[in-house]
Amino acid sequence: MKTQDLFRVQEQLLLAAGGELPFTRVIDTVISAFDGAGGVVFELNRKNGAISNWCGNGLEAGEDDYIHHINSINPRMHYSMRHAAGHLCYEGKFIDDRSMDRHEFYSWLSNVEQLRYFIGSRVFDEGDVSLFTSVEFVKKQGHAETEKIEAFRRIAPSIGSAWRIAKRSSNGTGGTESHSWTPDHLPWSIFAVDLNASIVQMNRSARQMLNAGKVLCVEDGTLRPKDRQARVRFEQAMTQAMRGVTSEALLSTGNGAPPLAAQFLPVNPGRLAHPSPVSVLVYVWNPLENAVGLGRALERLYGLTAAEGQIAEQLATGAELSSAAASLGISRNTARNHLQQVFAKTGTHRQGEFLTRILGVLRN
Repeated sequence: MKTQDLFRVQEQLLLAAGGELPFTRVIDTVISAFDGAGGVVFELNRKNGAISNWCGNGLEAGEDDYIHHINSINPRMHYSMRHAAGHLCYEGKFIDDRSMDRHEFYSWLSNVEQLRYFIGSRVFDEGDVSLFTSVEFVKKQGHAETEKIEAFRRIAPSIGSAWRIAKRSSNGTGGTESHSWTPDHLPWSIFAVDLNASIVQMNRSARQMLNAGKVLCVEDGTLRPKDRQARVRFEQAMTQAMRGVTSEALLSTGNGAPPLAAQFLPVNPGRLAHPSPVSVLVYVWNPLENAVGLGRALERLYGLTAAEGQIAEQLATGAELSSAAASLGISRNTARNHLQQVFAKTGTHRQGEFLTRILGVLRN
């Protein structure tokens, strides 16, 4: 899997959370990122079996009374109902191929949808209603690889979080309480600011970032980067968001580590049932936190050898040369030789410049 594809999914989830992008577009991007043949997110009432808010591609909810029968024998659903919300589900956990060949559900899935395998999750429960999401695969693709399973494990909670926020705003409940925009369980630092760029509310991760004082600070009541050189672009992005345009900026960490990405999401009070003090949401995260697979992408893009790709992937997470060498089980001199080749082939001269180049690759 490509890191930049997962990065694109996270970007689109931010937009979907704010109502700027329909969830069908996000699901299409998820399907593409996982090389799937279908995907879906939907709500299920666990008491009466009613399915609602179906949002998918390549997979239909079914029709008439037969769908109730199919759901009643669905081994995937049986597995999910026996486990708490937040678990991950795929065929390797509960059924073998021979049993699948003889099972009515999989015959129906193959005949009607031409699908076979999946990775899914019962993401969360709210009262009697549960949110489910999955990516589907055809038979020739076989069972999902470990890399895809682990990637879906990271993505599923974000899908659930974005779904919750989007549903709040569409119900008109998002503008009455600013903390509804900045929940602690999301995997980002989130600042909710007003028209003066003053912080109205922030989540726990954002508060920790602000208290650390290395990336962002508050001056004259306004949220600003600690790095003064980054302030012009930060303020431009904030201004664009105030005008209703989603924008981005990079933030220096101040310690030589990779820059963080900041996305500025406009909040349109006209879309809410109540006026909102929040004008812009600022999401901050490390786009290279999960760089698995990046080395292989750089090998293809820049003609790196496998060894050079491994070093590049280590450096993309902000690792120092000595720790990268230790992690790969090679000497520092060997690692340095690989690093020089990486610099030469990518047209860079130092790690900071290399990371900026890689961020550009991911953004494209």
